[in-house]
Amino acid sequence: MFKKSWDTISNIGLQHTIGTSVAKRIKLTNQLVAFSFAFTLIYIFVFIFWELRSAVKIEITAIATYLLIFLIAHMKQYQLARFLFIVGLYIHLFALCLCFGEASQIHLLFIPAAAIPLVLFDLKEIRTIFFLVLLAIATFSMLYLLNFSSSFFVELPSVLQIKMRVAFNITAIIGEVAVIYSFIGNFERSERKLDESNELLQQQLQAIFENSYDALFLVDWKKRKIIKANQRAMEMFEMDSPDEFYDSYGTDLHKEMPADSEMEKMRNALNTQGLYEGEVLYKTKTGKEFWGALAIKLVLIGNEKYQSVRVTDITVEKKAKAHVETSLHEKEILLSEIHHRVKNNMAVISGLLGLQSSYVEDERSRLLFEESRNRIHSMALIHDKLYQHETFARIDFNAYCNDLINYIRTSYNTTSAKIAYSITCNDVFVDIKNAVPCGLILNELISNVYKHAFRGREEGEVKIVCTKMGEKFTMMVSDNGIGFNAEDIIEQPVSLGLTLITALVAQVNGTIKTTNRNGTTYYISFEE
Repeated sequence: MFKKSWDTISNIGLQHTIGTSVAKRIKLTNQLVAFSFAFTLIYIFVFIFWELRSAVKIEITAIATYLLIFLIAHMKQYQLARFLFIVGLYIHLFALCLCFGEASQIHLLFIPAAAIPLVLFDLKEIRTIFFLVLLAIATFSMLYLLNFSSSFFVELPSVLQIKMRVAFNITAIIGEVAVIYSFIGNFERSERKLDESNELLQQQLQAIFENSYDALFLVDWKKRKIIKANQRAMEMFEMDSPDEFYDSYGTDLHKEMPADSEMEKMRNALNTQGLYEGEVLYKTKTGKEFWGALAIKLVLIGNEKYQSVRVTDITVEKKAKAHVETSLHEKEILLSEIHHRVKNNMAVISGLLGLQSSYVEDERSRLLFEESRNRIHSMALIHDKLYQHETFARIDFNAYCNDLINYIRTSYNTTSAKIAYSITCNDVFVDIKNAVPCGLILNELISNVYKHAFRGREEGEVKIVCTKMGEKFTMMVSDNGIGFNAEDIIEQPVSLGLTLITALVAQVNGTIKTTNRNGTTYYISFEE
């Protein structure tokens, strides 16, 4: 019962999140307040028995002060509680000394009281400790300056004076013993808990070290030699005991000695970042090979530098990655060949149409053959761009526009009008599934420019602007030709070209708008 009550008092206001050192001082403060409270309570009854009313009033005031300190501690104002306790204790002793005089020897209690700040405060709080010790000395000195006299001084009979002197000497001894016992007791308990925590932590770290899925090593920073290895390291490198690793360099486990440049890279990474990561081909004791992900980190143990080394077996992942890369490369080659052959086949078709058109005498029929050739070429050009590009998923639309226009310009070299082009499609890439419809639309629009826009004119200008905002692609094709009511014609197309434009826009789920001011402008947009 007593132990339970004592623990409850010692832990007033204590939180589990508080560090060991601070918790020790909080407990010690509560215990010393409890000692002071208990002795004061005893002396109240003693002074009542001896009919010393002034002393009883002083003790009652002290009791109230100690209860207030308990309340402050309960409110978790630990720093204030220990400060007020020491100041309150000094005032309590000062008042009793003035009440009973020097002969009572109460001032001897200042000896253990002056040492209390050294016990309750951390040495980092040297200013507070220095102030409280000076306060004890100043209070003690004030007694002699006042000659231990005051308005509430009580003259004691010699017999009672002797009894009081004995009582206060005993109190001083008990007080000193209580301070020492509380300090040592709390220190031992804190140390014991700390030792238990450290031992548990060491066991946990050892368990983690030994049961890790990766090979773990500890390397001496200065000697660069292995001084500790776990069970997994023995298994991975087929060693019989950890001793076989000791006094070896980490590079001794590599299949081949790293190049000087790689060693320099490793040293620079460790010196600047304290961490190095890489992939290494290792060899085991029996000569087997495996790939390992190497991670080296600088750590401090005590004041000494060490390297914490982790090796993860990535042989399976490495093989899988190599297989995927090989398979991907094969598919890229195959896809490239497909695009190349499609382009060549279309070129053959285009050539056949060209040969056939040379046998056609009717000019209109010959133009139809030429238009078909242009359409085929617009599609072949896309496959050519995909074949030449690093990725087969999209094409650079700016380069495509320039090449397509150059080809169409050659096809219509008989046209008398000189047409200038302004193309703004920088950094615009089009997905493969939309590239063919876009290419055919552009082919029809440019062909219409040559056939209709500048009829009866010597020169003209065409602007092509492509933009891509997020997933939305927009293409504007504008000419300053004679213009026509394109809106009505698109709604009810009368030619194959316009029919194709309408169908291709619908194919990409897009929209088409036209204006007829100072020529004709088309706006085609869709979501990729």
